[in-house]
Amino acid sequence: MRDKEETRSKILEAVGKILEEEGFQGIGVNSVSRKAGVDKVLIYRYFGDLPGLLREFASSGDYWPSMHGLIENAERTPLPPESSDLALALLKGYIREIRNSPSAQELLLGELVSRNELSEVSAMKRERQGADLIEALVSAAPDAGKVDVAAMGALLSAGLTFLMLRARNSDAYLGIDISSEEGWERIERAMEELVKGVLDNGQ
Repeated sequence: MRDKEETRSKILEAVGKILEEEGFQGIGVNSVSRKAGVDKVLIYRYFGDLPGLLREFASSGDYWPSMHGLIENAERTPLPPESSDLALALLKGYIREIRNSPSAQELLLGELVSRNELSEVSAMKRERQGADLIEALVSAAPDAGKVDVAAMGALLSAGLTFLMLRARNSDAYLGIDISSEEGWERIERAMEELVKGVLDNGQ
């Protein structure tokens, strides 16, 4: 049993490594078996087929920031009393984790350009986490009743996702150096102004 679990883990880790190094297009039974150093027969034995392997990898969620972790980190951060501060801590934590996760970026890109078991399960998982994030944002600003937090979150996350993916092959966008920490500090400051302006003024 232990050997089986170790082999399954190696195969799933191989999917993540290929995703980071080559993207969606690099994932196949042969490439995964080579990367994991196992016979491809074991992929079929333990996961059924490639779609089954992709569903298992997407369900594992190790490549994606957890809401529990984001909330814990945000709550540990000393915050002023404004209602928008927890919301900002959550959003900044989310952005920074995605920026540091090539696998998560590949999945975001894959959702835009292709449709397979991995992108579908990933999109469903991200949608659930997005709903949890919106719920946390609403809880952080309970008095901002006039604000459509879900729509605001959609606009912010879509824009930030675009900038993160754009930074993979472009240094700048509208004069902002999106390849540098200084550029992302500017983006975070702008996000802070937007969120504070909407949430705090919506009370």
